[in-house]
Amino acid sequence: MSTRPASVEARPGLVSSATQTLAARVAAFVFSLVTNVILARALGPDGRGVYAVAVLIPALIGLFAQLGIGPANVYYFSKGLIAADELIGHSISLGLLLGAVCFVGVLGYVEGTRVATFAGIPARYVTVSCIALPFNLVTAFLQGVLMGAQRFSRYNVSLLTQYGSQTVALTVLLVFAGASAMNAVIAWLASNVISTLVAVALAGSLARISVRLRLDTLRRLFRFGLISYLGSLTSFVNYRFDVLIVNLFAGARQVGLYAVGTGLAEIVWYIANAAGIVLAPRVASSDPEEGDRTTEVVCRVVTLLAVIAGGLLALSAPFVVVLFFGSAFAESAWAVWLLLPGIVTFSVARVLSMYLLGRNRLKVDLVASSVGLVLTLILDFVLIPRFGFRGAAAASSIAYTATMIVDLVWVTRNSTIRPSTLLVPRRHDLRLLALRTRETLRFATRGFSRAESGLG
Repeated sequence: MSTRPASVEARPGLVSSATQTLAARVAAFVFSLVTNVILARALGPDGRGVYAVAVLIPALIGLFAQLGIGPANVYYFSKGLIAADELIGHSISLGLLLGAVCFVGVLGYVEGTRVATFAGIPARYVTVSCIALPFNLVTAFLQGVLMGAQRFSRYNVSLLTQYGSQTVALTVLLVFAGASAMNAVIAWLASNVISTLVAVALAGSLARISVRLRLDTLRRLFRFGLISYLGSLTSFVNYRFDVLIVNLFAGARQVGLYAVGTGLAEIVWYIANAAGIVLAPRVASSDPEEGDRTTEVVCRVVTLLAVIAGGLLALSAPFVVVLFFGSAFAESAWAVWLLLPGIVTFSVARVLSMYLLGRNRLKVDLVASSVGLVLTLILDFVLIPRFGFRGAAAASSIAYTATMIVDLVWVTRNSTIRPSTLLVPRRHDLRLLALRTRETLRFATRGFSRAESGLG
């Protein structure tokens, strides 16, 4: 069956929203790059490694605590099955409650056992970083509401606040309080608080802000969110847990080198993330035929962009690493090279994951993520003790590709989508890409206010 790109263009809100979101991701990348350069220059490989582990711990705990509420918010709002004020009230209440419980658990463990180290770093770093848990969860849940409402300009403001506030807080604290890993963690904590306040304000434009917990709503959120939660959990462990294994076998310096390399390689994911954010609610609110055609066009463009971006990054990695992070991080280029094949293939998996979310077929993505996780763990323990962070990068690349293959096989067997219509660019895609690239640059330089009228 031939694709019908015109059906996508008939709904300008989709392409305009994707363009705007990609522009936001470009701006977020600039903030992220500045933050990483400051961290690398101020802390060095060892301090950068301690910081990476310290902020990873609350990220892992928060992932366990999210329970799939964010994706459930996207689905139920897109379908119009739960009112906005109900979703917002439960997002705030659950975020604060779950985050507080997790923080008390961490604090109780650290104080009760009097441990000096936690995950290979001084325990005080983890105690401070985990204060961010309630704020982190509330922000994540409310961003799901904004996505489900397809208010992407508001979502993008929330996203940019997360990245921008971290850069500003880090700069201010390191300048006035001194360069240390603890000050960097405190700056990260401050940025989480600021991000939550902004997310609450943005959600307040949709409905009245409240705090509520109702059994029926909780049951519906958890019923949908459980599968998404398990899938997100396995995915995150798949591409973040190796940091802890590198720290265990190779130490903080190798973690610092790996963190810089992964931060650069994952730039390519900004493309897939921007497309997926817009795609999931659109697929959920459209009929299956239109959703399939939309996904085909989005995936082809994402694949083309990922290949181009990956190739350019592979060529420039040694120069970019030394220029921005210093010669002490020169080895990080190996992480970029080894990760990029998997990063490109996983860009496809991210688009397919959002398609499956919109179609309420999350069990498929859970299976794909589980396959990737098993491969990651096996290969990590085989390769990291021998090759350090290089082994972690190679293991991740293989696992990412396996995840994509599982998603691709299911989607092409259970829809009208075919591999060629997903992955092989068309002439129309090149014209569309050129047009939207110009729009992305215009949005990035002039802001997002002009895009409001194109959002549905």
